[in-house]
Amino acid sequence: MKRIVIFMTLAIFCLSVGNAMAYPANASIKNLPLLSGNETYEIPSTAIERTTPRTPNLTDEYIGNVDTVGYTWYAYQHNGTAGRMIAVDPLGQIHVVWMNGEDMGANSRHVYYNIWKPATGWEWPGVGNRVESAYRGGYTCMGVDDDNRPFVAFHTRPGLYNDHAAVAVDLFPNFGAFQYWECPWVYEGGDAIEIIWPRIAVAHQGRTQLINPENPASGAAGDPQRIYYCRGEFDASVLTFTDQTEIAWVMTIAADIAASRHSNRVAFVYTDIRESIDGDTNQYNNDLYLVVSEDGINWDFNDYINLSDFIYPDTLLLPDTLAANKDTLRAYADASILFDEDDNIHVAFTTPKYDEIRGLVSINNSLIWHWSDEFNYCSLVADGWFGGVPFECGAWQRFVQRPCIAIDESTGDLFITYQLYDTSDVSQASYPQSEIMISRSTSGGTYWSQGTNVSNTHAPGAAPGLCMSERDITCAETVENGALHMLYVLDLDAGAVTQTPPEGTWTHNPVHYQRVNIDQIPTTPLMRVHPMHVDSTGMPPPPAAVDLINTGGAPSNFRLAQNYPNPFNPITNITFNLIHADHVTLKVYNILGREVASLVDGNLQAGDYTAIFDASDLASGVYIYTLSTSNQSQSQKMVLMK
Repeated sequence: MKRIVIFMTLAIFCLSVGNAMAYPANASIKNLPLLSGNETYEIPSTAIERTTPRTPNLTDEYIGNVDTVGYTWYAYQHNGTAGRMIAVDPLGQIHVVWMNGEDMGANSRHVYYNIWKPATGWEWPGVGNRVESAYRGGYTCMGVDDDNRPFVAFHTRPGLYNDHAAVAVDLFPNFGAFQYWECPWVYEGGDAIEIIWPRIAVAHQGRTQLINPENPASGAAGDPQRIYYCRGEFDASVLTFTDQTEIAWVMTIAADIAASRHSNRVAFVYTDIRESIDGDTNQYNNDLYLVVSEDGINWDFNDYINLSDFIYPDTLLLPDTLAANKDTLRAYADASILFDEDDNIHVAFTTPKYDEIRGLVSINNSLIWHWSDEFNYCSLVADGWFGGVPFECGAWQRFVQRPCIAIDESTGDLFITYQLYDTSDVSQASYPQSEIMISRSTSGGTYWSQGTNVSNTHAPGAAPGLCMSERDITCAETVENGALHMLYVLDLDAGAVTQTPPEGTWTHNPVHYQRVNIDQIPTTPLMRVHPMHVDSTGMPPPPAAVDLINTGGAPSNFRLAQNYPNPFNPITNITFNLIHADHVTLKVYNILGREVASLVDGNLQAGDYTAIFDASDLASGVYIYTLSTSNQSQSQKMVLMK
């Protein structure tokens, strides 16, 4: 049985998000340092090691099933884009990797791996298996090849100095017998450049595709850095790389790379630096660029698509700073990329507010967007615009962030997992604790459901060791066995103690694998339609008249439900059930009985329906909506409050 969602809109918002909403708490533009992995930490005398940290009630609080695959003292896993720290292969095996801080202070930190096998469960329950034998290792992500062999990318320190990108390969698939190879070194003026924080995609025949950011030579916050591309070929015993090729200069660790599951196409995204009106650059003023190779071998790095293409300020409009700013959003520190079953590219990314004229950025507020090359516009996925609050999420953090895209290959449904900081769930040290959210699209990414909280962990005022803050969430690329598969760290003291100054304190944090059946992720209500640009260019068109959504089950009665939300402003959902095919009308009337909107007028099959009603052009008041077929009719009242 098919469930049909009918999308109808009367009006489209015509204001930029940043301009349409009241200015939230802002801060002057200030560049932040990146954690390179070569830091050392002293343990404060006040630090307390909890040998029995709080364990959440996994049955009552989480949606789906949760396993602890290991632990880490280093809750902070990435500076921005996390890539994928989890993969599910066609055999149903689950592969996970993470950065394990092995001691308080995490001065001994390494990359760990675990695998779940359908017949035996986790190979190293609650512990994992160390991947590399270097002095240090971390900031890891992974992919799996056609032979179900994991390829783990990370940065390593082979000696006391010079971190560098590397890739480890399980020589005997699914046994955890890893050997690793360093990516090619690049020298400048006789000195080796630290090329670290790799992101990996594994294409067909074990071809590894890597995007590798540079660690700025001076280590100063806000220094531009280069990103490099290289490719590896694996011949069952040796991984051989091409030379590193410089792609661009950037200022955030936001690059991500993906390989098609059905062709040789490979694509990557990164945040490209924009110059401000006075010629300066900073970490917040970025566009998002996409580069595509049709065969995964030949690239033209100058042939890119600007996915965001934010409109530059116009100083001729001063002193009206609101008008002069033009677009007040910018691409920030994370992105995720995916190929669908038709080889279309999907990208999700985060945007905080950027006020170039005043030199301000939003401290916490942010939005998550989706773009695809099939439609070439950006749709709103998650809204983290909560206004001013008396705390900050922490360095490099925003209210909604770290999107990661997955696809159900059987239906084409898309899912985005992301991290949301709960403004009502603040730790003893005044850092908000985060939740895992999942949004779903049944329309190829055109429209997205409002996020579903699948962690539901709350510990307001919690002391170190008692917090429940899920962070650095990544998901497997595809839905397997009807479920989304995720990996993340449950931070037992919110904040990143590894930042300067420290946020929170040292805790021994569980690394969680979570499986959520996609049937538990609803398709409605939908996020509102909203423009990313101040002039509404790149706006999604009005939704298609009929969009099929696969649910199953047949309605047992004719019913027109109460709209939700109600009261509403300006968008609401109207659901109804049909028990047989018929000609159907769904109309909206004012209290004088005059028709103000016709949402449905045509033949429909039996099924469950939702009409999305946008009343932006209507005045506040009470309205009647009526559903009619050839032999029956039902009406309900709804209240529009602007």
